[in-house]
Amino acid sequence: MNPTSKRIVAILGLVGVAVAGAPVLASASDATLYELTENMKLVQRSPKHRPPVARRLATSAITGVAATGTPLCPSPDLASGPAGCAINVLGSDNVSLTTGLGTLDGNFTTVIQGDNPVDGPEAVVLKGEFHGQMDFSPAILHDVPFGTVVGKVKADRGRNRNFTGVFRLPFAGDFETEVEVAPGVKMKVTLRQIFCPATPNPNPFAALYGGVDLAYLDNVEAATTPAGRCLDIQPNELSLGTPLVRFDIDF
Repeated sequence: MNPTSKRIVAILGLVGVAVAGAPVLASASDATLYELTENMKLVQRSPKHRPPVARRLATSAITGVAATGTPLCPSPDLASGPAGCAINVLGSDNVSLTTGLGTLDGNFTTVIQGDNPVDGPEAVVLKGEFHGQMDFSPAILHDVPFGTVVGKVKADRGRNRNFTGVFRLPFAGDFETEVEVAPGVKMKVTLRQIFCPATPNPNPFAALYGGVDLAYLDNVEAATTPAGRCLDIQPNELSLGTPLVRFDIDF
């Protein structure tokens, strides 16, 4: 039995004593952003004197809200509402498909309401840049739907500030996969059973999503353990009917 199957068996053995209906709120983050668009390509790179390495290159448009008092929202005067500042990001990543490790770079703008009071904020009041190191090995190597980043962000005329972030990839909690629980013995389990036994109830909005149990991982450090929890994807976390990658940032 491989290590993943052993973890799954241990999880399923404790599902019956998991806390049904446990809270599904993520720990408060300093900023929560969502990936609206992504352009991606796979390439082969040949480092000097080494064999070619497959890499995933992507650029994304990301938007969301940052809390007041953070490098993205240093003053309440820049806030677009009680939740904080509206943030737009253009970012690029370069990740190895062999290790799951790579880099993240880009620019951000803090925006307020501009020339149209009905649509979203668009008038730029602050700009900056960021750089970081990504670890997407959970998703790329182990099919666990998240990745992390550590890096630095710098607003115009500001100083570098450290940040950490978690990319939460949407998944269908009711998707079934077959695992080998003993030599020659297989059983079907759902992704919610594997990743989130502490929150076994399906997304209450599933009927709005064509019956699909859409979720993010919550406590990613406990993914594929009996303490694993899901975050139910809310209707405002979709764009044109598609669930969005969620990026939670702490400074």
